[in-house]
Amino acid sequence: MRALARDRRGVSVIEFALIAAPMIALILAGLQTSLIYFAQQGLETAVEAAARSVVTGKAQASDAQATGMNQQQLAERFRQAACARVPRFLRCNRLYVEVASAPNWSGMSTTVPTLTFDSNGNISNTFRYDLGSQGSVVMVRLMYLWPIQTGPLGLSFSNLGAGRQGRLMVATSVAKTENF
Repeated sequence: MRALARDRRGVSVIEFALIAAPMIALILAGLQTSLIYFAQQGLETAVEAAARSVVTGKAQASDAQATGMNQQQLAERFRQAACARVPRFLRCNRLYVEVASAPNWSGMSTTVPTLTFDSNGNISNTFRYDLGSQGSVVMVRLMYLWPIQTGPLGLSFSNLGAGRQGRLMVATSVAKTENF
């Protein structure tokens, strides 16, 4: 009986089997967190560049020169320009842009919109596109719907609620436009 109690062969395998699931979950959580922060930083950089084009009047001048385009087409063109500034691993079809203006700081609402979804699970919101004029306060908001799967041990970074898988990442810049 003493010989059996002293036998240690296979103990490492059993010990690893006990900690493997939590260790793998921890590694995957670290990777997912890193990707989310990396994507968020890319979104912040893109909103800074997009807001700069509005603050300096470049976006307004570009819209003024675009004859024959309606408001929706101008908004889509601005979204495509913003999409060119996000990291390449982010898909443009998941990027949503909102631009709003107000005459002064107190008139600007920066509340994150509540998303609504259609029966196919696509976002059905219509977002504002108002570049403002000289001296107005303008908010540029980029929103990205990051697809997330529930990880091991039920870990989820989803913030959409209602059983939806995904994370809404938001980057906002509010500034007063220059005299252009």
